[in-house]
Amino acid sequence: MKKNLAQIDWSHTRNHLSEKSGHISVSGVPRAPSSERTMSSPLDSKQTLKATTALLKHAAKVSEDKQDQLLQDEEPVWLVITTKKFSESSNIKPARIPLRHAIVSSGVDVCLFTKDPQKEYKQLLEKKGVKRISKVIGISKLRAKYKTYEAKRELCQSYGLFLADARIIPMLPKLIGKKFFERKKQPIPISLTAGNLDKEVQKILSSTYMFKPNGTCMSIKIGTTAQSAQEVAENIDHAINHVVEKIPKKWKNIQSLHIKTTESVALPIFNSLPDEVNSIQIRPVKSE
Repeated sequence: MKKNLAQIDWSHTRNHLSEKSGHISVSGVPRAPSSERTMSSPLDSKQTLKATTALLKHAAKVSEDKQDQLLQDEEPVWLVITTKKFSESSNIKPARIPLRHAIVSSGVDVCLFTKDPQKEYKQLLEKKGVKRISKVIGISKLRAKYKTYEAKRELCQSYGLFLADARIIPMLPKLIGKKFFERKKQPIPISLTAGNLDKEVQKILSSTYMFKPNGTCMSIKIGTTAQSAQEVAENIDHAINHVVEKIPKKWKNIQSLHIKTTESVALPIFNSLPDEVNSIQIRPVKSE
């Protein structure tokens, strides 16, 4: 059965929604030749707002239709970026992307991975007045207590956000397992030597993060279904140039932008005109 994304008026641009192979196509989506793009975003803010309105209406309808679950958790809204070419090497250190509206609510539990001794860093958080960290796990405890797949899976599900001392980030992929990466809950690096540690934590909580993958497609959490369509649209408008700035060749290398929830089809908000992909030469970036 096809999913009806939303009943909204797209008539002034003669847009039409249709579902095909798991994606929704929209005529009237902003398009611009690569040669005309600058770091002034080609996105149409009104079009983006129409798309976020449609997506959130659809998510609300799906939530209402789930009779087997009385209380529905908020879902992330993802900005899906497809590039014409991308680096062949991924990077486990994410790029911070500022947002207009924070997507980590005050009720989200935050876990911090640290160097040893664990107790020393708990005391540091107390001394610096950091109250948003729910749990501190030292590297030795992480190795000893979370060896099995089941233990790693349970840890991943127990917290909404994971932070880690920037000095131990390279050690974490083997210790936490692939479940964290599948659920896009990779730990965010934080400098525990920062002078104002609480401010550093708040900066992380008010941002989203971009993990550069192998290949040409990546997803960035840009909002939640608990936010308004206006807030999600403003997050996209505010973040997009920060995202594109970190992509080789910038707008010339952007093929398309979509938004979606975890379970929905993808709704396009930007498509590039056909271009000479082979003219884009991107040097591999070493993995950090």
